Amino acid sequence: MDKSNYTGADFIADFIADQCCGTAFLVTGGACAYIVDAIGRNPKSNYVCFQHEQAAAMAADAVWRTTGKIGVTIATSGPGATNLITGIVCSWFDSIPTIHITGQVNQAESCEVIGANVRQAGFQETDIVSMVKSVTKFAKKVESIDELVEILPKILKIATSGRMGPVLIDVPMNIQKMAVKQNMSKKFITGGQNNNDFALEIDIADIVNNSKRPVVLIGAGAALSGSARVIQFWCEENNIPYVSSWGSLTYLERAAKLYFGSIGVYGSSKANWLVQASDCLIVFGSRLDNRQRTGEPQGFAPFAKIYVFDIDIEELNKFKKFNNYHTYLFDLKYINKLLGQTSINNQWSTYSLQITSDIKEEFESSVSNNEFNPYKAIRILQSKFESESIIVSDTGANLCWVFQSYLPDTSFLFTAGGNSPMGYSLPAAIGAKLVNSSKRVYCFIGDGGLQMNLQELQTIQAYNLPITIIILNNFGYGIIKQFQDSNLEKRYYASGDGYTTPNFGAIAKAYNISYSAIQSEYELHELQIPNGVSIIELQFSVNSLIVPKTESNHFIHDQFPYINKDSISKLPYKYPKYPSELLSIQD
Repeated sequence: MDKSNYTGADFIADFIADQCCGTAFLVTGGACAYIVDAIGRNPKSNYVCFQHEQAAAMAADAVWRTTGKIGVTIATSGPGATNLITGIVCSWFDSIPTIHITGQVNQAESCEVIGANVRQAGFQETDIVSMVKSVTKFAKKVESIDELVEILPKILKIATSGRMGPVLIDVPMNIQKMAVKQNMSKKFITGGQNNNDFALEIDIADIVNNSKRPVVLIGAGAALSGSARVIQFWCEENNIPYVSSWGSLTYLERAAKLYFGSIGVYGSSKANWLVQASDCLIVFGSRLDNRQRTGEPQGFAPFAKIYVFDIDIEELNKFKKFNNYHTYLFDLKYINKLLGQTSINNQWSTYSLQITSDIKEEFESSVSNNEFNPYKAIRILQSKFESESIIVSDTGANLCWVFQSYLPDTSFLFTAGGNSPMGYSLPAAIGAKLVNSSKRVYCFIGDGGLQMNLQELQTIQAYNLPITIIILNNFGYGIIKQFQDSNLEKRYYASGDGYTTPNFGAIAKAYNISYSAIQSEYELHELQIPNGVSIIELQFSVNSLIVPKTESNHFIHDQFPYINKDSISKLPYKYPKYPSELLSIQD
């Protein structure tokens, strides 16, 4: 490359090659054309053309989840930049570091130069920075070539330090074209904290030893910090039963003796009952949102003192109004300093296995029927998957079916948990495959979700990506219909009434993708999954339900289908069903 004509765009291309995953996900446009050109000319960097910027951002989100490298998007100004937002929000809520670089109109054409409070000056000029400030760790419009050179290394560190998350810089076209001064350093600073800034004085052994029924909850923060398996080993060594959130589930050895599953509204029945019976709940890196505690948080772990360890002080502050919560600001990367050489005497785990055994049987019997069952179907498919595969699930009913039924194995299973947009899993599978070429990638998605990012079938076809797309088709928005069953007298407005599905076989043919339609367990057992790209449509009943499920105004242990009174009577404690009953609980 001619260093005498080394521009801001060239600097960005080198940054992507040297410090990120090496490939930018993008849809080109006038305001980012110089950056795209520089990436194309750079022998160390590459780009992948998506059909929609939303999909590019979701694919970038999957890069960190599956490799630990930084995913990058490039987008033009105006609609290109605003299309990124849904994908950015996925990364924001799930604490995934991503970098988004948007082109902007020339500074000479901008609203600032006009000097009037007009809505727009330059063509497609849009203040993307103001729009994304609340959902990024850092967002700024670059004002000079010197600032661009200074700011790129900083955003990498910001994205990957502390509670991680997405960042965005907006780069005017004239700065993209400007020459970088010869004396400007091109040494990039790697991200991350080098020491533990969080002082903590607490003896974790005392907390456990002073309780009778301790339980540990391992959250996504523990997973992202690399401490999930450390905590799991500590629990197993010290005879402490533990549960997880969906965000950490895939990082654990789920066949381990004392792992009871994931908690929450759609969580494991036995995990939920275990938490509700505890007198001490230790939470590592989970924000305990309303899908975990339900909308009635006063009924969550009602017998327990709850100890929460988190890197985000604002997440801890929300527990101030609860007297039974004890919060600690802590970076879980340093979990060994907290756990240390603890001496713990705990006999609760044997008893915990006993009190949840009947509940597990109730759940398993509740999903058996004569119809083509989503839970059984997913396990049949799983038996056909290769080891070390990457599994991406979408949202709604298909997400619940996958996460509730997926058996422990060596695959990596993930989704966009906090934002959970329809259509996420298809571009996320693309992103995962692009940076994990040797691994098989499977995409679970609903009939509604696929239509949100249907255009990315062209990206899969163009780059010849052997992804298996599994449509879990219940011919409607099943999770909404189940809500309407409980709360809206089965009026299926816009979930069944007015909602339609296309002919997915015809769509597959249009993109020259192998297609199979499956309507029974027998057909699924006989299925041979192609090695290349394929679409497998599993056609279920419109009445296929999510079980278990905690309904409105119930606590997490009180899930549909409801456990019969004989089973409840075997448990050692009285459990509240509604908030009003909580007052009568005696431990």
